[in-house]
Amino acid sequence: TGRAVAGRIGTVDQVKVTAFGPVVNLASRLEGLTKAFGVEVIVDQATAQAIRPFSSPEIRIRRLARVRPAGLETHLDVFELRSSTDESDSCLSEQQILEYEASLDALIHGDWEEAYRRLHALPAWDRPKDVLLSMILRYQRVPPENWTGVIELPK
Repeated sequence: TGRAVAGRIGTVDQVKVTAFGPVVNLASRLEGLTKAFGVEVIVDQATAQAIRPFSSPEIRIRRLARVRPAGLETHLDVFELRSSTDESDSCLSEQQILEYEASLDALIHGDWEEAYRRLHALPAWDRPKDVLLSMILRYQRVPPENWTGVIELPK
């Protein structure tokens, strides 16, 4: 969510229409995170806050993680935009979303045993849960000394 500039660039023979600006760069990075987290739509905090008043049982927002994508200097909280009207069996209950977010809070604050325990209460098919669990297991369930609560994401 933010301002961008759209326009044509190129020569007379080869013209492209594109958008420019920091928000466009951020949108591209968020779209790239969808593969890492195994979800369809990821938004930043500003967009999540703009959507939240319109959320309903059909459209829900789940806080996914605190990340620093490659190429960005600051971290950001990212959110999944979920639809409960899809045809799949991958619909999380409100309680499961709250459990995920509680496990994320524990992870961010360095209580990885609590995060690990809570994440195991979620369905096996939940891909964002797997992202957090794999990080916890990579460090043998103990946060590194320099843990800031931010998941560093390489290119």
